[in-house]
Amino acid sequence: RPSVFLSSFEEGVIRVLEGNYAFLMESTILDYSVQRDCNLTQVGGLLDSKGYGIATPMGSPWRDKISLAILDLQEKGVIQMLYNKWWKSSGVSCAREDKNKEGKANSLGVGNIGGVFVVLLCGLAVAFVAAIIEFFWNSRKHAQMC
Repeated sequence: RPSVFLSSFEEGVIRVLEGNYAFLMESTILDYSVQRDCNLTQVGGLLDSKGYGIATPMGSPWRDKISLAILDLQEKGVIQMLYNKWWKSSGVSCAREDKNKEGKANSLGVGNIGGVFVVLLCGLAVAFVAAIIEFFWNSRKHAQMC
């Protein structure tokens, strides 16, 4: 029986394509690989979401300039455009139906969780009534002893 531990990302992809094997990998490489190889599929969502950073020495004048430049690129949509160009370019990527949108959970709104508040309020009312009954019961019992 082969080991479940592999020494490279490429070995993991090969094992997945051979069948009966699931491979956990870093989200950026996973997204890129799934876009390029139509035989690969991402199952479920991300386990954790981390961004990338650019390191500069402490007190570097480049820190703020780089941060502002990245924010500017995000606001202008350049980063998304580059992502689409390199990850989802029409010549190389798989033409997939967007099945992931059906499988993702919807966000919770008041309509989805309103029942929880009703149950909570009912429980609170029952507890309040029980406390009043217990108070009168103990008061009456204590009055009979005296």
